Amino acid sequence: MKGWLIVNAFLRTQKLERLYAFLSSSAQKQSVSLELLTNVKAWEYLQNGTDFMTRMPDFVIFWDKDVRLAERLEGLGIRLFNSAAAVENCDDKQRTAFCLQRAGVPIPETLIAPKTFDNIGYTELSFLEVAEKRLGYPMVIKEAYGSFGAQVYLAQDKEQACSLIENLGRKPLLFQKYIAESRGKDIRVNVVGEKAVCAILRENAEDFRSNISGGGRATGIALDKGIADLAVSACQAVGADFAGVDILLGKDAPLVCEVNSNPHFESTLTATGVDLSEYVVAYIKEQLCAVG
Repeated sequence: MKGWLIVNAFLRTQKLERLYAFLSSSAQKQSVSLELLTNVKAWEYLQNGTDFMTRMPDFVIFWDKDVRLAERLEGLGIRLFNSAAAVENCDDKQRTAFCLQRAGVPIPETLIAPKTFDNIGYTELSFLEVAEKRLGYPMVIKEAYGSFGAQVYLAQDKEQACSLIENLGRKPLLFQKYIAESRGKDIRVNVVGEKAVCAILRENAEDFRSNISGGGRATGIALDKGIADLAVSACQAVGADFAGVDILLGKDAPLVCEVNSNPHFESTLTATGVDLSEYVVAYIKEQLCAVG
């Protein structure tokens, strides 16, 4: 069984390199040949059709967000984990919200901002009046694309909301109701297939966001069945084979905040001792063997 681990050529950090090493090690332990390729190298292979056919893998672990590359690989009949559609559904937070709402998965009340254009921006903000009547303040404002919580903001009032939107220019946005009970705290559930493998409680006393990269800390916790089922439902709603599902602790019930198609699981490993890469590789083998 031969596979590629496709990663982004332009985003290479020590943390990511360690993650790739975990996946490669788990593949080796399970007798799977896994070659690490950047999206640039895979793109170069695709330009030579004959050469590519001799190199074509049995599967790809797509640990990137280069959706168009993923679509081209799928067009050649290669099975991707995760699929192009799943990566896009997770990468674009507007699409994530739509997929979750359509599947009946509970999320904070969410409004997607109207579309503008690169050379225009948000020249009038009447839509903000609708958002503030529905969601109130504080209000969470998110860019549709972003990682590690860096593109998530909290507007305390209309003045701050207007300033944020104007500063963000023409980026696609969404507005969410602020879940005060979950300030600086959420549960990251790692799902593989239809199983919630493990979970961590992420807490940050200094920020409304719980991200570890932003100063949060992680503690391994036992999985509550309701939260485990919710995480699996979220994963299925976006079509992901595996994902890190972030769950807010609402006053009345848990709510799905985000679904990450290529989750950073080193913090989970440190907090729980569970190496998610082992489950990912085992799941891929199971899926490919089932197909025959």
